[in-house]
Amino acid sequence: MKPNLRNSRTLSKLKQSVGNHSREIVSIHQLSKIAMTFWLGGSWMTIGVIFPILFKALDQITASNIAGQILNLNAYIGIVCLLMALIEVIVNHKLSILNTKRFWYIISMGTILIVNYFTIFPVIYNLRQRISGIAHQIIAVQNNVFDFWHSLSTLAFIATCILGILYLVDM
Repeated sequence: MKPNLRNSRTLSKLKQSVGNHSREIVSIHQLSKIAMTFWLGGSWMTIGVIFPILFKALDQITASNIAGQILNLNAYIGIVCLLMALIEVIVNHKLSILNTKRFWYIISMGTILIVNYFTIFPVIYNLRQRISGIAHQIIAVQNNVFDFWHSLSTLAFIATCILGILYLVDM
């Protein structure tokens, strides 16, 4: 039976810990996995449960404002979690980092997240601000433009979540 490299690393760390009497509560690998699970679970919960309830219970303008605030927080949490994951991959893989799928998942998720947050979100926000005064009358007219940017952002969000699942499965 082929030994599992990850388990052997954990075992050697455990032996070093016991030998040096140092106590490592959570390794960088475990912390990264917890952080990514927290962010991705929150992302799926947001898109699958919270947003449908918001848009069903509230008017479109109020629901959009709340959704924007949730996505804003989610983006910052995602950036922090992706940085933690990147540090973990750098620490564990050093020079072979470019050969790992996890590195490319992190780079892909980070790129999509940053483009979505700093490029697409501002367009949606500006459209929403321009039409908020006479929102219900204008939404019908501007719906195609708003729907395009909203759909693009949603697809980017879902792509990030799917890449995150692949990342976690690869851990």
